[in-house]
Amino acid sequence: MNVRTTLILAILVALLGGYYVWSLRQPKPETGNPTVFAFDDKAVQEVTITRDGRTIGLRRDGETWRLTRPVEARADQGPAAALVASLTLARIERIVEEKPASLADFGLEPPAVTISLKVRDKAEPISLLLGKTSPTGSWVYAKRGDSPAVLMLPANLKGDLEKTPTDLRDKTIVSLDSTKATRIELKSKDSFIVAAKSGTEWWLESASGGIKVKADGAAIDRLVRAVGDLKAKEFVAEGAIDIARYGLTRPDYRVTVSEQDAPTPKTVLIARKTAKPGKASKAPAPTPEPDQAYVAVEGGKQVFLVEGKILEALKRSPLDLRDKRLLSFEIKDVKGLRLAWPDATIALEKEGDNWKLTQPQVATADSGKALDLIYSVNGLRFKDIATEKPGDLVRYGLAKPQVEVTVKKTDNTDLPAIAFGKIDKGKNQLFAKVKNSPIVYVLEPRVLDDLPRDPAKLKKEDVKEKKS
Repeated sequence: MNVRTTLILAILVALLGGYYVWSLRQPKPETGNPTVFAFDDKAVQEVTITRDGRTIGLRRDGETWRLTRPVEARADQGPAAALVASLTLARIERIVEEKPASLADFGLEPPAVTISLKVRDKAEPISLLLGKTSPTGSWVYAKRGDSPAVLMLPANLKGDLEKTPTDLRDKTIVSLDSTKATRIELKSKDSFIVAAKSGTEWWLESASGGIKVKADGAAIDRLVRAVGDLKAKEFVAEGAIDIARYGLTRPDYRVTVSEQDAPTPKTVLIARKTAKPGKASKAPAPTPEPDQAYVAVEGGKQVFLVEGKILEALKRSPLDLRDKRLLSFEIKDVKGLRLAWPDATIALEKEGDNWKLTQPQVATADSGKALDLIYSVNGLRFKDIATEKPGDLVRYGLAKPQVEVTVKKTDNTDLPAIAFGKIDKGKNQLFAKVKNSPIVYVLEPRVLDDLPRDPAKLKKEDVKEKKS
């Protein structure tokens, strides 16, 4: 055998030996339980996760999870349940070594993450250690506390366990149900608005509690939901807190909501977060941060940081919350409608499923056009209030209105007539007034375009005439 052949054989032996050693360290197919644990998430009673010297604890309380470390608080049920499920569903992809000489080689001594589980019907906790991520990034080395074997688990398990206490904590600030709300008080630095529910309708009240005007129920519901939907972005302070430090002794908004069957109202304080100048700064005033706000529940022991959009949601005037309908009625309850112009009156009346003109002459009406007109009247909304105490109606053109609209109901009673006055072209305003109210409203002038002066526009076209 020559030198060259000997050299080649020596290299091959070395390669084979290296491959043998390397193959011993490679994952082998798992022949046992395909999951790390032989129980499901329903059996887990407590979870403790230690990482980077910090510990997070979760405990099952009936059907819900609570955070036990680093603080005692209700957990966010979705993330908490998902974390426990990811542990119990984790599959063993491979056994790397049955009896490793060194756990440090796999990042398991000390481990990167330590998980301890208390399981129903098990006397002792069960632990799982997670170490390094494999070179490919697809797997993480792991070891159960009751076994020496080093395992390979999917690397996303390690990612699932990188939750912070804030991630796992319930971020609900106050529980409110808009369907059960019976009263809301919205106090800002500029106004104090009170709305109370009577039956199924909301009314805006005066400061003394007397009912003033009908409120927009949908707008009130949105207001209650905006407060009830508040979620903590950060938990700023807990325990013995100084709310003055966060501007909450004189908040931008103070919202008090009473709910049906609730023993006491719930009051939420909201203040815009500001960046206050430091001692060395000569800045003249705090700089507002509209995207963030501090929140506290009156009587509570926490201050939260939330998204500043709540400030816009609460930026409401009494006008914003008023019912802006000039008349409130259901289309199905309408039997007739009358347009009284200075030079003519147009009247419609329903007969069965059809409509007819009764003034200025009797004729068959186009039912589609008649309904369009009624829908237009039903959809009338004011955009502003000119005055609540008009002294002189002449200035608004309402002493002798352009037109009066009267809706007749199926019980043969008339709703209060709507009078339309003059148009202020400079401000693009049309003045209007409902007969039983002193208020003069401001509407868009274009609403008059939907009120015909010519009865022919409401008549049903004669098919024969149309063909000829």
